Amino acid sequence: MARVRARHAALAAAAVGGGGLAARSARLLWRRRDLNWSAPERFSQDAFLRVEKMGTGHAPVLLLHSLEGSSGYFGSAFDELADPGPLLVPDLLGFGASPKSESGYSADQHAAALLLMLEQLGVEDPLFVVGHGVGGVIGLRLAILRPERVEALVLISPPVYSDPDAARRWLGRRASGKRLDRVLAGRLSGRLPGRSAAVRTTSRMLAAPLRPDLPGPVAKDRLAALGADAYLQSLEDCLINAPTADWLRQVGCPVDLVVPSQDRTIDVALLREIGDSNKRISLTQLPFGDGRLPLTNPDGCLAAIDRFRERMAGSESATPGTASAGSPSPLP
Repeated sequence: MARVRARHAALAAAAVGGGGLAARSARLLWRRRDLNWSAPERFSQDAFLRVEKMGTGHAPVLLLHSLEGSSGYFGSAFDELADPGPLLVPDLLGFGASPKSESGYSADQHAAALLLMLEQLGVEDPLFVVGHGVGGVIGLRLAILRPERVEALVLISPPVYSDPDAARRWLGRRASGKRLDRVLAGRLSGRLPGRSAAVRTTSRMLAAPLRPDLPGPVAKDRLAALGADAYLQSLEDCLINAPTADWLRQVGCPVDLVVPSQDRTIDVALLREIGDSNKRISLTQLPFGDGRLPLTNPDGCLAAIDRFRERMAGSESATPGTASAGSPSPLP
């Protein structure tokens, strides 16, 4: 216990009085205390994309990760979505163990890859889609392109913006592509051209020192994602240049927008405006959490999903044949 207190004191001193990498590492280590993540128990399968699966049935749930990771970002807490299931958690196109794209990483191309995956898995029932960050944008585009395939959407930290300039303002440093770990990953790739195995090995070694606030597997997947072509191209094509606000206005299925209180990349005013024009959309504002919500508070995510499903069921029983998501509701 004394050793732990001494370590915390050293970290606090570094965070306050130190500079550079030492101070940054101290801040990151301090953030680790907020995590609530353990490794999932799902099994992996290749169906064009690499996908983690769990459960069986005719109520498929599709979990789509953000730019900075892979399927492993959703820890074991999300395994409960496999009841009744099945639960499907893919690595998006170009991320994790999924193949790269030869033609780009627009939302349409990501959606096409998901549809091919579903075809190979034999999943035909409408999907309940939960997307975090860019995963939500891809799920939204899937609902626009193939509305018969999507029953409902939950978008966690939805990066929906009115135009590219607004997207860059809200995304800040992420849109500049100049974050420390991105730069280091890019330099390593440039120094080791054609030696992907060496890059992966070096990335695994650097992952823990660069992001001590993240679980080891998540940190490794994140650094690998930041060093991949899919990261910057998806950032540009799915978040900055995509007409996400128009897509949200057009969507025909029930949608719940889950907004953590500390996520400064979300244009809540725009989401409210769109929700007022599309009564299928509800807004759930959480009094906790930031952009890492699936890592820091998976129970909050699951509670929002449960309440959304309850509102959907209530709306359907009250007015048969409709699909209204109900009124916006913050979680206590």
